[in-house]
Formats: sequence, C-alpha cells, structure tokens
Amino acid sequence: MEWDTQISHVTSKASRVLGLMRRNLYNCSEKIKETAYTALVRPHVEYASVVWDPYTKTHTNKLEKIQRNAARFLKNNHERTPGTVTKLLSDLDWQSLQHRRQVARLALLYKINNNLVDIPSDRYLTPATRQGLRHRNNYSFQIPFGRLNIHKNFNRTIKEWNTLPESITSSPSTETFKTHCTNYI
Repeated sequence: MEWDTQISHVTSKASRVLGLMRRNLYNCSEKIKETAYTALVRPHVEYASVVWDPYTKTHTNKLEKIQRNAARFLKNNHERTPGTVTKLLSDLDWQSLQHRRQVARLALLYKINNNLVDIPSDRYLTPATRQGLRHRNNYSFQIPFGRLNIHKNFNRTIKEWNTLPESITSSPSTETFKTHCTNYI
C-alpha cells in the first residue's frame, strides 16, 4: 500500500486553493492572507495526516512546498536566492508541516494511551518489558513487527514516543502534552 495517490491529491487540491487565494487576495494585508492560508489551505494538507503522514523525503518535500509557496505569496517575496523562503518561514514563525504532523501523531498516541479516544490501547499498545537506552519514560511501548508501509507511521510514532521524557508523556491533558511536545521536538 503506497501513499502516492493521497499525497498527489492533497498537494493538488491545496495548490488549487492557494492559486485561488493568489488571484483574489493579492492586494490584501498579510494578516488576511495568513488567515486565509490557515483556514483554507492548511486543513487540506493536515486532514487525517496522522494516518497518511509521509515517511519519504520526496513526499515530505512535496507537502512542504505548499507552505513555502504560501510564505512567498504572503510576504509578496518571490526571490529565488538561497535561504529566502527559510527566512520568510522564520519571520512568520510557522512550524514545518512535518513538525505539525509529528506532534499530531504523538498527540493521538497520547489520547490512545489515556483512553481519550475510542481506540482500545490494550489492543494496539504493549508496554515495554525492559527499560533501556531507547526508553526515557515509564510509558514506553514495544514496537510491533510489521513489514508493510501501512505499519511504518505507527511504528515510527512509537519510536518517537519512547524517546520523549516522562515529564511529557505523563502530561495531565492533551493540550499540555501538545505544548510540551511542540517545544521539545
């Protein structure tokens, strides 16, 4: 099972909406353009991303290109010199879409572990039997065996979870977890 079709569909739709914004909001303020981007474009590239979050560099770059194009449009800066878009993203204080998806995946695992969603934790999460260098917290889980691409996101999320400090994994609420996780990663 590959995610090429999903990634292509998501990037195509987000690009079309961004093009619509370029045509209709060209003379608007940065604040209006940013609000339009976060309300109209970003949901397309983040909807259900905990399931299809790409693990290949090609797919990740395809998605990040949407945000980079949005930053150019927002700041009305279309220079092609190296580092221009990186500086624009820094000025806008936008996290990469990859980082946002990673926090979303970890937040879902937090919700599963704390029975905040209707996914049985005992069916999918097995506590780690021994603590080692890879586990920094008492809430570590064993990584299930799986060769299919469909397992890669779940296994990657558990690996990332196991490296989080216990102060983050034992957060009292989902919002606290997301805040600590965003600042830690």
